Amino acid sequence: MANTFLLKIITPGHDVYNGEVEELILKNADGLVTILANHAKLITSTVPSIVKFKDAQGNVNDLFISTAIVNVSDNEVTISSDAAEFAKDIDFERAEEARGRAEGRLKDIDKYDKKRAQLALIRATERLRLKKSR
Repeated sequence: MANTFLLKIITPGHDVYNGEVEELILKNADGLVTILANHAKLITSTVPSIVKFKDAQGNVNDLFISTAIVNVSDNEVTISSDAAEFAKDIDFERAEEARGRAEGRLKDIDKYDKKRAQLALIRATERLRLKKSR
């Protein structure tokens, strides 16, 4: 049995990652999910969070993933997300502005969709958390 599997992370704009990995840790609505080589077939969704994976050379990588669909099948994992960014690709000031807008909208909830504002706040907070950790 191989100790790695193919991980593909794609967004509408571009392919973010395509390579062999040893381990993938992501977050869905129920909590953390760890995927290793030869994992059973699975389809799940993610919540905006920081995803970790260890590549075939043993390097640990972190990236922000917004909502996504994850398909695990035949030693291949495809993450199809509306947004996925490594720390180097995150614009700190833009994320700060997004967080401020979301916080403002949550204070004036009569004018805005509460769930949408909450998701925007989570996305901005997770981007900032990843950027600050690097």
